[in-house]
Amino acid sequence: MIDLHPILSQAFFNFLILGSIAGLIVGALLIFKPHWLHRVGLFTNRWVSTRQLSRSLESTITLDPWIYRNNRLSGAGVLVGALYLLYFFTVSLDKNIAVLGLSQRFHVPISYVSAWFDSWVLIAILGATFALVISLFVLFRPSSLKDFEGKANQWISLRNALKPLEIPRSGVDELAFRYAQQVGVMLIIGSLYTLVLLTIWAK
Repeated sequence: MIDLHPILSQAFFNFLILGSIAGLIVGALLIFKPHWLHRVGLFTNRWVSTRQLSRSLESTITLDPWIYRNNRLSGAGVLVGALYLLYFFTVSLDKNIAVLGLSQRFHVPISYVSAWFDSWVLIAILGATFALVISLFVLFRPSSLKDFEGKANQWISLRNALKPLEIPRSGVDELAFRYAQQVGVMLIIGSLYTLVLLTIWAK
């Protein structure tokens, strides 16, 4: 069994060490050769737009008309699935065997899996119970879901949510190059301070 604590701690320690060394290098370049960093920035500061990435996620898929036309079939399918999940998580599932299997499968300590297992099961049971109630409405009173559907089917645009990220902000770079020596000195001091703390902590 693998204990994740030392692995994560060592990875975080190495990340801070590398970050501090990079801070020293960048700080020294800002003091002595700021034009080098400016040339590097011309190649690395490439704008990547998220709007092209999110365009495919903006298309809607409407299943409601099919569900209402075939309410018996869709309601019965959801009902069977919900009943199976409730049976599985309340009667069929053996917690000890499941925790042991998940621990061995993902190489995580049993104590971690056990601490989260009950929450996962509770979420699954609540979701299955909600699906069971919805399936009964779909089967016998689909018209009763109209108001709920109107409130629940609110379109949230990912492109509008990501719009603030679509604004280039070059002020930090301009400020850093305008006061290159001062920023370089602060970077070196901060990096040295971090390295000293990490050295003391490592002991």
